[in-house]
Order: sequence, then C-alpha cells, then structure tokens
Amino acid sequence: MSRAKPTKKDLTGQRFGKLTVVCRSDRRGSRGARTVPLWECLCDCGKLTYKATDTLTNPKVSMCGECAVLYAAEGMRRRAGFVDGTQISRLKSSKLSSLNTSGARGVYFERATNKWRARLRFQGKLMDFGSYSTFEAALQARRAAEREYFGAYLDQTEDNKEK
Repeated sequence: MSRAKPTKKDLTGQRFGKLTVVCRSDRRGSRGARTVPLWECLCDCGKLTYKATDTLTNPKVSMCGECAVLYAAEGMRRRAGFVDGTQISRLKSSKLSSLNTSGARGVYFERATNKWRARLRFQGKLMDFGSYSTFEAALQARRAAEREYFGAYLDQTEDNKEK
C-alpha cells in the first residue's frame, strides 16, 4: 500500500496571526530527524521571519520572535494581576518590604533634611507628597494619597470586573 504524497499548498499572501506569508523560502527547519520547508513571512511590526506550515496555523506563535517576547511578557503581567501598569494585588497588600525600617509603606526618614518623607508609586510614576517633621504627619499624607489614587482606581477596576 503506497501513501499519497502531500500536495504543496501555496500560502503566499495568506495571513496567520500577525504574519502575512510573502513567499516560500529556500530555507528548511528541523522537525526531529527530518526537515520541513519554511515560509518567509512579514510580521505586523515590519520584521521578516521564517516559519513552517504547522507553526503558521498556531496563533500563539504566528508572530516574529520580538513580538513573541512582548506577547509572553504581557501574559506574565496579566497573570501577575497588572492592570494599566499597576499590580492590583500590591495595592491591596499591606506587607512591608524587607528593606523598610519605618514600619509604613511609602514613608521614610531623610537624613539630609532630618525630616520624614511621604511617597507613592502608581502606574509606574513616583509621586512625592512632601517632607514632614513628624512620622505621623508623613504617614497621614501617604494614607491620604492612597485614598486619592488607589481608592478610585480600585473602585474603577472592581466595577470593570463586575461588567
């Protein structure tokens, strides 16, 4: 019994994920002990890449290497609970860093001025809320900033989850 030889399908011009097939390449890729022909493809980002037919049909890998790295990183951020550059679980957490010596997040003693400083990092930006002569005043400023920035943001993200 003889096996029928697979027909060579022309994928030129077809789109798979972020890739558009330009032409069949002279290159070959390994699949264990055998080799398979590769297609020259243009990614949406403008980079050329070479993919086998079976790889093109998988939307998770139908992109160039650089886009694949960005895709993986975005997935990790999403699984870690990041929304708009902010890790929601960290906003809700009251756990202190092992480096913290003041006993309060975002409040530290600045030796140069001999004052307490209140800061907050939100959506990748470091915000300063001034320096104070007492720890309690700096802590109060930090907590007011948390209510202003985190409170509204947490309410907004909770509303989006319910929809």
